[in-house]
Order: sequence, then C-alpha cells, then structure tokens
Amino acid sequence: MIDPAKTDATATVDAARPRSARRKFQFVIVAALLLCAIWAGGWFWANRIASERIAAMKADFVAEGGVLGCNAESLGGFPFKFTLDCAPASLELPSKGLKAQVGAMEAIALIYNPGHVLASVQGPLALKAPGDLGVEANWTSLQTSVRVGTSRLKRFSAVADDLTTTINAPANPRLPTAASAKHAELHLLQNDADATALDLAGTVDNFAATIPGAPPLPALSAKLYAILPGALPELRDGHVDPLPAWIAAGGQVKLGQLSLDVGGFLANASGDLTVAPDGVISGKVAIRVDQLEKLPDLAETIHPGSRDQVAQILGPLSAFLKPVQVDGKTWRETTLTIKNGKVSAGFIPLGRLPPLRLGTAAAIAGS
Repeated sequence: MIDPAKTDATATVDAARPRSARRKFQFVIVAALLLCAIWAGGWFWANRIASERIAAMKADFVAEGGVLGCNAESLGGFPFKFTLDCAPASLELPSKGLKAQVGAMEAIALIYNPGHVLASVQGPLALKAPGDLGVEANWTSLQTSVRVGTSRLKRFSAVADDLTTTINAPANPRLPTAASAKHAELHLLQNDADATALDLAGTVDNFAATIPGAPPLPALSAKLYAILPGALPELRDGHVDPLPAWIAAGGQVKLGQLSLDVGGFLANASGDLTVAPDGVISGKVAIRVDQLEKLPDLAETIHPGSRDQVAQILGPLSAFLKPVQVDGKTWRETTLTIKNGKVSAGFIPLGRLPPLRLGTAAAIAGS
C-alpha cells in the first residue's frame, strides 16, 4: 500500500530541490556579475592611473626640451591588457640634435603581469643624430619585450626580420652606407646565479654592409653569448646605466660563445676578458677555426693589400693549431693571449685590438 504521508513528504522534497537549484544558479550569476563589475572597475581605474603616468612622462620629456608626436593615439585593451597605439610616432631632442620617427608603434602590458611590456614597431624609421648622421630603415617585423622586477631589469629582447638600412654620415666616411640582415636578435637577461650580472645573447643571419671605397663584403652570420658581472645595477627612477657599474666591477667579460661564418671562414671563440676604463682589452681566448685557407682572400676583401701579410702569418700559426673533433667536424684550435690590446698566439704576434669607445661615464667609473 502507498503511504499518503510519505507521498506528501516526497512531493515536498521534490518541490524544494528546484527552488534550491535556482537559488544556487542565481547566486552564481550574481557573483559573476559582481566579479565582472569589480574587474571592469579595476581595469578603468588602472587605465586612468596608466594615462596619468604616461601624461607625466610626456610632461617630463617636454620639460627637458623634448618633443613627442603621435597623430593617432589610443589607450585601450579592455578587459585583460592595456594597449597604447601610436601612428606615426616621433620624438625629438633638439638640444642633443636627435630626431626619430617610425610608421607606428603598439605597446601592450598584461593586466595580470604589469612588469612585462610588449611592443611592436612598424617601419619605416627615419633617424637624425648629431654629426649630421642620418639613418633610414625598414623591416617586415620588429618586436620587443621588457620584463622588470622589483629593482632590476629581468629581460629585454628585440627581434627583427628582413632589416634594411641606409646610412648617411658625412662626418665619418668609414661608416657603412648601407646594411641589411635577414634576421637579428638581441637578448639581455638577469643571470640566474648572480642578480647583478647581465647575460648577453645575440644572433644575426646574412648580415651585409656596404663601406665606401671598399669592395662588396661577404655576408656574415654570427652568434654571441656572454656574461657581464656587475652590469645590472638597481633601477633608479626607472632608469639604469649599466656601463659605469660594469667598469667599476672590473669590466669582466665571460665569453661563452662567439661564432662567425663569413665568406666560408668559420671561427668560434670562448674565454675570459677584461676591459679597462680606457677601453683596452686583455685576457685569454680559446679559438677554433675551419676553412683557414680562405682567410687571406677574406682579409684582402676587407683590407686591400693585406693578403700576403696574412698568408705569411698563417704558416707559423698553423704550428700552434691542433686538430679537435667537435660535433663530428674537425677544427683547428689554439689559445690567443691578449695583453693590453696586443694579440699573440704563443710567441707569434697577430696584431692589436683597438680600444673600445666607452665614453666619459666609463672613465668616471674607473677613476
């Protein structure tokens, strides 16, 4: 038999379940709407703060005599990022004789990672610098990325494809008049083991340059990885000047890899170097080479009249080159000693490295 009391209780429970489910669903909807409202309010508040910061930076730049140009500026990116678009973008510092303009620029900051800023720049670039230096450049892609920690730069990266430039430098006729690269990258990173050390990595593929009065140079490809201890000081007012800090820390260069491929001549170098406040280089470098027989013709192309001199050096130098197997390839290896800019392999002098131009900041740091 059916118990009427149980039947009524079951009906009551069944009627209560839909009401309970509706309340939960309504609560989820209200919570979601409230969260969206808080998120939107926070985004617009942060957007206003960002707008004020950008306006303050512009005001400081103008107060120093600078001029900023942006014909079409917009700040957006709701709801998960902030974007700043400017087309075309230009800046000018008349006191320093500097003026630059690009076709367009877009900067992106992720709202959940405000210390990471991405930027994309569209060409062409028109640059005027002191000494009547003029540069025009274009590319198919140019992107940068900056990550900043609480007190130091974490990472800076720049990647460019199909880069072409023309250079006009009346004051320095030795500069190239044109340069190009199929691909180029530059990465500056905070070292994992030493927060004050800077990791430097870069690569360039099919780099070519035209130098006035010189024959066409062969295309060059290169890779670089090095550590610069002490070259990553703390940020001060959003600015950092690594050169004086690096020189004051000893100007050390821990060269992990420098590889070159130019005209079929291959070279790899690694070692420890130091750079003095006056730019003079010292240290020891292990170097591996391949296709050494191509070096005299390459030297003649770069510096006409040097073929015979380089060929004469290669004879005795070969005695210091021992064969080594690396990645299934036979290289010739030796160690170069650099003392106050003078380069030698054993007792054979190879020439002198010109001092680096470090500027007055490095000289002050080393004083």
